Amino acid sequence: MKSVEYGSTGLTVSRLCYGTGPIGGILNDLPDERGADLLEYAFERGVNFWDTAQDYDSHRHVRAALRRVDRASVVINTKTVERGKSEGRDAVDRALDEMGLEYVDSMMLHAVEHPADFESRRGCLEALLEAKADGRVRHVGVSTHWFTGDVIELMTETDEIEVVLCHMNMEGRGLVGGDVYTHRKLVERLYESGKGVSIMKVMDAGDVGPNDAEDWITWGFEYPHAHSVNLGMWKEWEIDFAVRIGDRVGPRSPVGAGV
Repeated sequence: MKSVEYGSTGLTVSRLCYGTGPIGGILNDLPDERGADLLEYAFERGVNFWDTAQDYDSHRHVRAALRRVDRASVVINTKTVERGKSEGRDAVDRALDEMGLEYVDSMMLHAVEHPADFESRRGCLEALLEAKADGRVRHVGVSTHWFTGDVIELMTETDEIEVVLCHMNMEGRGLVGGDVYTHRKLVERLYESGKGVSIMKVMDAGDVGPNDAEDWITWGFEYPHAHSVNLGMWKEWEIDFAVRIGDRVGPRSPVGAGV
């Protein structure tokens, strides 16, 4: 699996990001060790970038997987829906405890919809920045889910935000707040500003049929303004499928050969 420099963070991430939502309690509720099997399987194929969140109920799977692989070789992102400063501090503590970590590579405000929503989470952002200052969170970011427009512009302009996980697929399905052509221009600016950018909803949250999956995933890896493609996976064949596509296509030269 090809790897790239993740914006200006200094991290090196695989072009495929393992989205752990499907292994957690909100979807398939896999046993801890089964989730660890899948994360280890992906890691052995060069997928060193793992994405989780406090409400995925997949921190436990990450913890189990980290008993099997070198923690320093994995880039782990988590997310929180909290808004206040005290709640944000608790979210950092809980995430590190649940994953058995001394630090997390990045932590995001989860699913920010618009600038007013971002402002309402300033307290939590302050908590994340405090955790960055003491080394428990290495980089601070935002996920925007389906939302575009002024929230993407704001993330581009906000110095504290180093990494962004945003919506992107070939037809702009599910996009809220603007058309797909404008959205692509906004994400291009975000990318060129030096932020680490990963994209999700590449298969329209799973609504793309199996006959079209390869075309949609290929488009995601070929999209030139994202460092990594975040795909939710919970079976080995899905990992193999995504790795095969990611290794075949993509506009960038790898900075590493993967694991």
